[in-house]
Amino acid sequence: MGTLELNNLLSQYMNTADDKVLQIVKAVFESYQKNDDNADFFNELPAEIQELLMESREDIKKGEFFTHGEVMKEVNQKYNIAG
Repeated sequence: MGTLELNNLLSQYMNTADDKVLQIVKAVFESYQKNDDNADFFNELPAEIQELLMESREDIKKGEFFTHGEVMKEVNQKYNIAG
């Protein structure tokens, strides 16, 4: 996937993301900008973001998540958009 495609996909995700996801993404970008590419940024994240990421990981392990397709279907139905 090229940079433009990835940028467009991430923009779509961001437009439908809740506050929890937006906080995580913001923290990841801020941490990435402060560190070099080889550093493990997780330890540099605020404790609340680390906790949110760990909770999210556990949710995924339990199968408690929505796929991109499911989210897009719900958004299309909610806003009466032809998909």
